[in-house]
Amino acid sequence: MFIDNPTVPTQLEVVLDLLHAIRQKNALADSIKTLLQPKGLPDLTASSNQAALQMNAARELKLIAPDEEGHLRLTYPIRDGKPSAKEAIISAVDRLVLASADVEPWFGRLYGYVISRANDEILSESSARKDLCTQFNNALPGHVERANQLNDTKLPHYLRWYSYAGMGWRDPSKRFVPDPTERVRRALPVIFDGARRLDAASFMSSLAQACPELDGGALFMDTATNQYDPADRVCTRALAVALRNLHDEGAIQLDCPKDSQGWSLERGGTVRDQQALQSDRFDRVALQPVR
Repeated sequence: MFIDNPTVPTQLEVVLDLLHAIRQKNALADSIKTLLQPKGLPDLTASSNQAALQMNAARELKLIAPDEEGHLRLTYPIRDGKPSAKEAIISAVDRLVLASADVEPWFGRLYGYVISRANDEILSESSARKDLCTQFNNALPGHVERANQLNDTKLPHYLRWYSYAGMGWRDPSKRFVPDPTERVRRALPVIFDGARRLDAASFMSSLAQACPELDGGALFMDTATNQYDPADRVCTRALAVALRNLHDEGAIQLDCPKDSQGWSLERGGTVRDQQALQSDRFDRVALQPVR
C-alpha cells in the first residue's frame, strides 16, 4: 500500500492538478513522470522515485486510470473547480482506506488502537514509537494476516496521512495528538442518513458503521485495548473532543441534561457551553443546518 512509502499528500495533489490541466493532451505515464521530476532538479539521482510513488498512490486510490490509448486520466469529473484535488484524495481515503481493512490493513486499526488507550498521544521519541509498533502488532487478533507489519519507519507516513485526513495534528515537538473532528464532520450525512436527530445509542451505532476506526467500529474493536469497554458508555478522548468541537462550531447539537444516563464525554476536557451541556453525558444528537 502507498502509505507504507514516503508518499506526500500535497505532492499527490500536484499529480491530480497536472492531469486535470492536460486532460486533453498526451498523458502517458513516462511523460507525466518527466513533467513531475524533470532532469536537472537539485539532488535528482537515477534512484529518485518520488514521481512514481505519487502516481502509484493515485492509482491505488483509484483517482487515475489509463484511457484506451494508455493516457492517464482522472477517474472523477471536475465541475466549477469541484472537487479540489485535496477533496478528491480525502474522499478516496474515506471510501477505500478507512472503510475497511481490505485495501490497507493497518491504517484504521492503528488509529483505533491509539485512541482506545488512556494516553492516546504518540510521542516523537524513537523508543516510544518502536514500543507503540510492537504493542500494536501484538494486539492484532489471530484472524488477521500479519505480513508486512507496522514498524517505526512506516509510522511517520501514517501520521502524515492522519493529519492530512483531519484525524489529528502534530505539535512543534512532532508529538501526534488524535483529533477526528474533520473526519466525523465529513461523515455526518452518512451517520444521520436523512434524520435530524438521533438518540445516543443510535448515534454511536451509526457512527461505528460510518467510521469503523472510531469508538465501537469494526476496525477499532479489532485492536481496542482493555482500557476501553463499550458497556461503560464512555467515549474515547479523541471522539469526545471531536463531538464537543462540532457542538461548539454549530455542526451538531448535543443534548446533555443533568440526569442523563447516555454516553459520556468526560474525557474530552472542559465544557465550553455549560448552559446547553448541563452534564458530561449526552442523550441525543441533532444535526444542525449547514450555515
